[in-house]
Amino acid sequence: MKWDIHQFDTLESTNATALLCPVGTVVMAESQTAGRGRYGRTWQSPKGNLYMSLVLPDLGKDNVAVPFLTAVAVADSLPGFDISLKWPNDVLLSGKKLAGILIEKTQDKLVVGIGVNVMTSPEEGILYPTANLAGRLRPMTLAKRILLQYNTLLDLLDKKGFKEIRKRWLGYATGIHKKISIHLADTELQGIFKGIDAKGALLLKQKSGTRTLTVGDVFFNLKDK
Repeated sequence: MKWDIHQFDTLESTNATALLCPVGTVVMAESQTAGRGRYGRTWQSPKGNLYMSLVLPDLGKDNVAVPFLTAVAVADSLPGFDISLKWPNDVLLSGKKLAGILIEKTQDKLVVGIGVNVMTSPEEGILYPTANLAGRLRPMTLAKRILLQYNTLLDLLDKKGFKEIRKRWLGYATGIHKKISIHLADTELQGIFKGIDAKGALLLKQKSGTRTLTVGDVFFNLKDK
């Protein structure tokens, strides 16, 4: 895909702006005043980090691949760093959250928001320990790397389907075959993380059997009982 990059000093949200743009647009901002994360959470957005949103066409049945494809694109863009992935689409550096992804859909397109802690990372009001790249890359350098990897992975998705994206994601996945906790809106589940199914749902092995989950926050480092 040919990307048309638009850069701004400050936006409320790159996703909000990208929702108004045609397919192929990339919206970048040096900072955001109302950055958003999953479940309506605030994404702290000071200057120095990467905030970008990509506008994709509606991929139909392949929409399920987009969160995983995006996470792999970010991971592939950071060779030499201790990168792993946490379901469904968090990117970790040495086990701490480095990047988050927010995907929004309209009738005919997808907007993929990517936030990467390049220079700084939040320390307050967070659910999971955070990390940053300590300024070892410039935001634009990283953005160009991600877009290059994105095109490679979109081509792979087109030729071989989600199974190949799933395979790539699992190669980075952390916590497989280990005990995890899944925090849902009104409960918490524990079990063994067995990977993801053909639709990207998390597989959680419990004494009563294996459950498939499509939402929730994953936490690791639980002691086996």
